[in-house]
Amino acid sequence: MANTYLTLSKQTVKKIFIYTILLLGIACTGTKDQHQIDAIKLEELLKTEDIQLIDLRTLNELSSTGKIATAIHINFNGADFKSQINQLDKEKPTIIYCASGKRSRKATSIMTEMGFKTIYDYTGGMNDWTAKGKKTVKD
Repeated sequence: MANTYLTLSKQTVKKIFIYTILLLGIACTGTKDQHQIDAIKLEELLKTEDIQLIDLRTLNELSSTGKIATAIHINFNGADFKSQINQLDKEKPTIIYCASGKRSRKATSIMTEMGFKTIYDYTGGMNDWTAKGKKTVKD
């Protein structure tokens, strides 16, 4: 009878452990919404939704190629990056891009930690945009 009690106790502990892990997994994936998008999806979102579009490149990159129309420039490498990003509306969907997707991937993590609800990462970045012959603007 002692063995039965120990077996049940181990099974119960195992079930509790599994349920705890499942609940933690659900809780951790809950409210933040991150997407990787391409140029087609970016254009679609800009036409259909009220979006914040953020260019994360340096001023030199920006002056060289221009930016996607309506984009706000916030230099990912700038000392004030977090304070500038923090001024944006965290509830509003946000598209971010850089030159090739490396900085935007890092920025996605930072912005998620800061509480942004929906982030779209244009993974091809400006390199993809210009390769596709898409229009840019210079300020």
